[in-house]
Amino acid sequence: MGGLGSGYWDRWGTKDTTEQCHRVDIRYLKREGLLKPGYFGSLTWSRGGEETGSIRYRIEQNRMVLLYRHRPYGHEWEDVEESVYFDRTPCHYGGERRWFICPIAGCGRRVGVLYGAGKYFACRHCYDLGYESQREDRYGRAIRRQHKIIERLGGDISDYFYPDKPKGMHWKTYDRLIAEAQYYEQMTEEHLAKWIGLLRG
Repeated sequence: MGGLGSGYWDRWGTKDTTEQCHRVDIRYLKREGLLKPGYFGSLTWSRGGEETGSIRYRIEQNRMVLLYRHRPYGHEWEDVEESVYFDRTPCHYGGERRWFICPIAGCGRRVGVLYGAGKYFACRHCYDLGYESQREDRYGRAIRRQHKIIERLGGDISDYFYPDKPKGMHWKTYDRLIAEAQYYEQMTEEHLAKWIGLLRG
């Protein structure tokens, strides 16, 4: 197993947004039925079709144990075993929701996602991570939101036409989403026209 230092890990560790870090999402684990005590498994991350890291883990009654290898810049590989404890809160309609407790000393936040931005997996607050969307200008946000709507409708952003209404979706919802996508498209076209005008001027 390559572990966290595999390939690009040292480079990734210098990033400062959540989207650029390896992550462990407790919601994904629960959805896939992977939080049962006694379960052993692994998580693998990739970007552009290339694996960027992987870890092993085991689930115990009150914690998840992460097992991986890490290589600090300029140093040798080292084995890491990190324990992440669970917390539980009741849901409004019965049942309970499980959370990670950030394992970094002095933190202890209840979080749904841990990020591998360094030697240990921790919450975004401990690593001072922002979101990629916080870096976007008005034009960038419009493009991202338009693409998100197209993907929700099952379309491809490379297609010229908007996708047809997905099966099971109400027409009212579909019409609203198309109107939003067209609004964002108009915003990007206006921005592009202004930018071209500045270049020509």
